[in-house]
Amino acid sequence: MKKLLSSLIVLFIVFFVSIAGANDIKSIQDGIHVGNAGSFTGDAAAPCMEIYNSAQLAVDEWNARGGIQGVEIKQIMGDDAFDPAQGINVARKFTSDKVMYGVVGPPVSHIAQATLKIYGQDNLACITTAASKPELTESGYGHFFRVNARNDAHGLNCALFIKQNLKAKKVAILNEKVAYCENLSTQTIKELKKIGITDIMKETIVAGSKDFSSVLTKVKSFKPDVLFFIATAAPDQAIGVRQARELGINAFFLGSEGAKDKKDFIEASEGAAEGAYIYHFAPDIYSIKAAEAYVKKYEAKYNSLSGFGPPAYEAMNILLTAIDMAAKDGKISKQEVVARLAAIENYKGILGFPISFDTKGDLLGGATYFFKVKGKDFEQVDVLTGK
Repeated sequence: MKKLLSSLIVLFIVFFVSIAGANDIKSIQDGIHVGNAGSFTGDAAAPCMEIYNSAQLAVDEWNARGGIQGVEIKQIMGDDAFDPAQGINVARKFTSDKVMYGVVGPPVSHIAQATLKIYGQDNLACITTAASKPELTESGYGHFFRVNARNDAHGLNCALFIKQNLKAKKVAILNEKVAYCENLSTQTIKELKKIGITDIMKETIVAGSKDFSSVLTKVKSFKPDVLFFIATAAPDQAIGVRQARELGINAFFLGSEGAKDKKDFIEASEGAAEGAYIYHFAPDIYSIKAAEAYVKKYEAKYNSLSGFGPPAYEAMNILLTAIDMAAKDGKISKQEVVARLAAIENYKGILGFPISFDTKGDLLGGATYFFKVKGKDFEQVDVLTGK
């Protein structure tokens, strides 16, 4: 059924493109640009550069095989500096590029939310590696895809992990006031209540404040079994776990996906992260045989991986596959690239599971991966699919 629906979508879009006018269709020989929208400066620079570098590896491999129809592919960086206003500037830059046929990113929900309409009105395909707010694929635009699970899945899985694995009865949740963090907090609390955990404390934090001691003092008084610290960037997570331990908070520390960074979380915590848990949207890439060549190439060129790069390598390869399919006759349009992305089914890459999208652009069968800090690294301890 999915295959038939995907074929019908492709046929419809191709028909639409054929009657939309010559201005929408270009020769592939005019050039091929792919964008990478992310926060390449600021606190989220480390994971976003891993995203960019991994995507570049995919581009380099395609170019080494002759590009697409003999045309070299060029990846263009768009730095939003973790600021929605800058994200809008990046979106306008990319949508004004006449040979831009797709974008990897944005990887954070509040930037993706701010730019959704701009990309959508231009029919420019976006494939995010991490933006997880459910509403991003509920807004009626057909250009937005993701290779990660949504927050409604992560919220359920985090609730299950807190109850089943950490055996908690009292939970403190601290979250930044940005789209991803607020939404994940809301989803997790909803699911905790459904499974019988109602003794919950919720407070907000400010990103980059460098001092969370006042709110952590409230957490200490609450005496939770688990402290779920939902922040976008690893440096804030490191400060959070360090100050929690300094205050004598003995609860299990559960960090959100941004904490999966050896340097900015584990090292920066000065030992306080030992034994802490985090959840992430990607599996342990070192345990996947299909990823061995990617890991070897990445580490040889860019040093160690955290976990943000593998989905980006996958996303760029999927995007380029769609562009390649759309350009088979030597002509290409943004609309047909979107259609070809929608038709992707059971793409087998390096993540250890086949990639398919539902009719909204969401990943089919996504999961949440849980890790524990042991020494200077993360060890995967569980994977939950909400079942």
